[in-house]
Amino acid sequence: MVIDSFDGQRENEEIVAAWRQHPWVMARAAFLAIIIILIGSLPWALFSVSWGWQVTLFFAAIAGLYLLANLYLWLNTIYFLTSERIFAIRQKQLLVRTNNEVPLVNIQNVSHTKKGLWQMLFDYGTVEVETSGAKTALRMPNVTCPYQAQQKILSSEKRPGKADG
Repeated sequence: MVIDSFDGQRENEEIVAAWRQHPWVMARAAFLAIIIILIGSLPWALFSVSWGWQVTLFFAAIAGLYLLANLYLWLNTIYFLTSERIFAIRQKQLLVRTNNEVPLVNIQNVSHTKKGLWQMLFDYGTVEVETSGAKTALRMPNVTCPYQAQQKILSSEKRPGKADG
């Protein structure tokens, strides 16, 4: 993914890496959309009523809106590693967005966790950034390739104790 800038980016701050949640997290929304459509098609399938296709169409429209809302949430949740900080933009609901940042100089530890069959198979998981002032300062759930994300953060330039050169 190539992103040149983001809202809140500082002057002379370069984007080193950007991560989104793994696309597989959309599978739950797709599964629920299919269930919604199946529920809407029950009157037509079971009773052969003439208005059944209209109910199915109505439920399909609801399922489509549900998928679009979840896609919006997924597309607008993104994590940036810059030359100065880690910046998280999380779209939690349609009208709720939170921003969180951790300066690179404050990072004490970075860990990642892959939990369950799907996360192991599709290589996604949670990356947690810890600072001295907080146990977990930033949590990035469902990130693709969490080990690479962890290593990228740990090898960033402005880490304490890293020699300037």
